[in-house]
Amino acid sequence: MKKICILLAVSLLPMLAQSQKLEGMKDALRTGSSGGGGRGEGRGGGGNDNSFLAELIFDLAWQPMWWLFYGGPNEIRPNYVGYNDYPYADDENGLYLPAEYEPVKKMSLQLTGHLQTDEDAVYGGYLQARFSPNRAISLDVNRLQLLETLDDDQGGTSTDHFSITNFNFAYNRIHHEKFQLWWGAGLMLLNGGGNEILYGSPSFNGGFTWYFKKPLSLYADTQLGAPNGVLARQNQLRVQVHLKQFMVYAGFQGTKVGDVRLPSVAVGTGVWF
Repeated sequence: MKKICILLAVSLLPMLAQSQKLEGMKDALRTGSSGGGGRGEGRGGGGNDNSFLAELIFDLAWQPMWWLFYGGPNEIRPNYVGYNDYPYADDENGLYLPAEYEPVKKMSLQLTGHLQTDEDAVYGGYLQARFSPNRAISLDVNRLQLLETLDDDQGGTSTDHFSITNFNFAYNRIHHEKFQLWWGAGLMLLNGGGNEILYGSPSFNGGFTWYFKKPLSLYADTQLGAPNGVLARQNQLRVQVHLKQFMVYAGFQGTKVGDVRLPSVAVGTGVWF
């Protein structure tokens, strides 16, 4: 946790550095110039010109967005980290290892699956394969198959089907030994089973894993798409227990298509190769 705090503090250095220039701010206020050098003559108070607005947008929006989506100052780049054999394989670090642990794995493959239920008539299963050919990107394919037991007019029952399949490309944004974060894009496919039409759309995905204390970790992800113009969303939040290269987990799987929500309890397992 201490290392995570240090990492966040380093990422904020460009903003914190502004506090060392208070006198320049005061001078700019006195002279009516955004440059603070007395060049505001004839501009009717140059602090309101377009350059001030542009700098404000840059400072408040661009730099934090650049850090969030790409990288911050002095941040370790992907080529200086590697993969652990599996989370906590060395009893300390999560999935990533710092550079001093060379040689390290440069690829990772994870398989995950769970069963879920909404404690009513809807149940199903989820399968995921996540392959990282290098430390910066991951390729992910996953499928959620839902089943619902329905009563028919003859007093019997029938089973309804619905599935969501995702093909994702993800950029592994943060490669800390205790924390990883990713975001990316892909393709979402929805199918009602049988002769139903298969609907698809571009999608967004993102998530994180926090390896806060061996053998535990906290995982969350989201996938968003709009097949046929209908907003579809999948969310996961789970607590994972790592048992060497295997894990077991329990948590929440939330699915929403249009106005229909399906909150479910999920119990599953995973393995790293």
